[in-house]
Amino acid sequence: MMQKKMKRMTKKKKLTLPPEDLEYISQIKRVLELLKKNRDMIFNEVKLTIAIEDIREVERKRLLGIEDPDAPTREELAAVLEEVNEGKIPKNRLALKLLAEEMNRWPNLEVQIKPAKKKPGKSLYAKVTDTGIDLKEAAKRLNIDWDTAAEIDDADVKDESDVPSVVGYGALYLVTLFPVIIGVSVVLILFYNSLQ
Repeated sequence: MMQKKMKRMTKKKKLTLPPEDLEYISQIKRVLELLKKNRDMIFNEVKLTIAIEDIREVERKRLLGIEDPDAPTREELAAVLEEVNEGKIPKNRLALKLLAEEMNRWPNLEVQIKPAKKKPGKSLYAKVTDTGIDLKEAAKRLNIDWDTAAEIDDADVKDESDVPSVVGYGALYLVTLFPVIIGVSVVLILFYNSLQ
């Protein structure tokens, strides 16, 4: 729909619109489509990225003394991007040119990021603890079919415990018992001192 609107507007203004402006508009639209397809970025995210000014670039221009007061601001670039997205022809040609150049320099534009597809597995808690949960019953409660629940891989589960068999859980109980012993001894000392 947006392209049809653009074609209608360009047909009306074809005589007054320079061909390089049409090229800039098509470049911007191509980058927007690539960002939506490859990066799953919506238009507002792209607009926000364009509107944010890079402080390092501003500082570099200030130090080198190449600041141009007539250069379009980031807000003007974002406004031009919005006009192009709506199918309008931007009046600010300099901002259109700078926006097209900046969007063509977008890093890794052609690279498609693939989401990591991983088989569902047990959580870290479920791997460590033996909860005794029946997968069929859990699948019924979660309203998923048993085949999907059966794909939860137990390959990562080891039969051996993380705690060495020599020490066992006695060390864990001993470490847990120390604060209790300290607390009881403090209460007894305070009680004994209060009687004197």
